[in-house]
Amino acid sequence: MFELKVFRLTSTAPPRLRSWCVLAIFVSALCACAQQPTAPGAKPIRDFTKKWVDTTSGPFFTGTADVEPAGSFYIEPYYLNYRSASGNSITLPWKFAYGMGHRTELDLYAPFEYTSSGGNVTPAFEYGDTLVQSKFQMAKEKDRYHLFAMPSLGVSLDVNIPTGHLQSSKPNLAGGTQTTNNTWNEQFNILARKQFKPFQLYIEGTEIVENPVDVVGPYQFNNGIATIPAGVREHMVDGNLLAATAALEHVLNAKHGLGYLIELNGQHQSSHSLIWGHATAPAFSYLWASPELEATWPAKGRFPVTWGAGATFTAFRSDYPVQLIPMFTVTLNGDLHGGR
Repeated sequence: MFELKVFRLTSTAPPRLRSWCVLAIFVSALCACAQQPTAPGAKPIRDFTKKWVDTTSGPFFTGTADVEPAGSFYIEPYYLNYRSASGNSITLPWKFAYGMGHRTELDLYAPFEYTSSGGNVTPAFEYGDTLVQSKFQMAKEKDRYHLFAMPSLGVSLDVNIPTGHLQSSKPNLAGGTQTTNNTWNEQFNILARKQFKPFQLYIEGTEIVENPVDVVGPYQFNNGIATIPAGVREHMVDGNLLAATAALEHVLNAKHGLGYLIELNGQHQSSHSLIWGHATAPAFSYLWASPELEATWPAKGRFPVTWGAGATFTAFRSDYPVQLIPMFTVTLNGDLHGGR
C-alpha cells in the first residue's frame, strides 16, 4: 500500500519556492504516468519503422528500389517459356545480387537461351548476353503502413555485355538477351517501392539505348515478327526503347511469404533512335499482364528460400506477337546481415 500525503503550500511561503514546488510535483506526476503499464484493451502506439513483412518472392519483371545490406546476397534463377504462333523459346536467366554497402548493390544476370524456332535455322541452346547492374538506393521508406508516405527510391545503371550470339532477340531484361547482336547496350532505371500493410507496390521505368551494328541474316528483329533473309547484310539501328513495369503484391501471411501479385509490363520502341538517328528496325509496342503466386519455405534462419510461379498474357500489342509465358523462379537468400 502507498500512503498519499498532501502538503499545503501556505501563502507565507516565498513565491519562488511555491513555483518550484508546483513544478516538482508536476514533473513527478508525468514520470509516474510514463512508468504505468498500458491499460487493458488500450491500443499500443504503432511503430511505423518496424518491418512487418519477411522475405517474399516479389515480382518477376519489376525491380525493387531497396538494396541488400552490405555482405548479404541472393541467387535467383528463372524459367520463362516464351510461346507464340511463330515459335517457342525458353530463357533461363540467373541473377546474382550482392550488397556492397553505402546503399549500393551489384547485380549480375547470366542467361541461357533455348530457341526451337523463330530466328534460328536449327534449334539451339546457348549462353545469352550478360548484364551487369549497379544500383543505388536514394531513399528508404520509414512508414510501412500508409500508401502516401515516402517510398523507397532507387536508380540503377545496366550494361549489356554481348556474350550471346543467338539470332533471335528479346527486348526485355528478364528475357535474358537484350539484343544478342554483338553490341554493348546501356539501360537506366528509376525504381520505387512502397509498403502499405498488407500490400506492396513496385514501380520501375527504364530507358534502353541499343547501339547500332551490322548483322547478316537469317536474323529476327526484336519485335519477334520481322526477319532478315539468309545472306542479307543489314545495318541495324534500333529505335528508342522505353519500358515501364509495375506490380501490386498482397501479402497474405508475412511469416511464410505467402501471397499473390498482379504485374503489368509494357514496352514501346519508336522509329527513331535516341542517339543514332532513324531506325532500320521496326517500331513496336506491347503490354503484358501477369498473375503470380509466391511462398517462402524454409522461412526461418539466415537462408530463407522463396518460390514464385505465374503466367504472362498479352493484353495489348502493336507489331508484336501474341505470347503466353509460363514462368517460375526460386530465390536462395543469404541474409547474413539482414534482408532488404
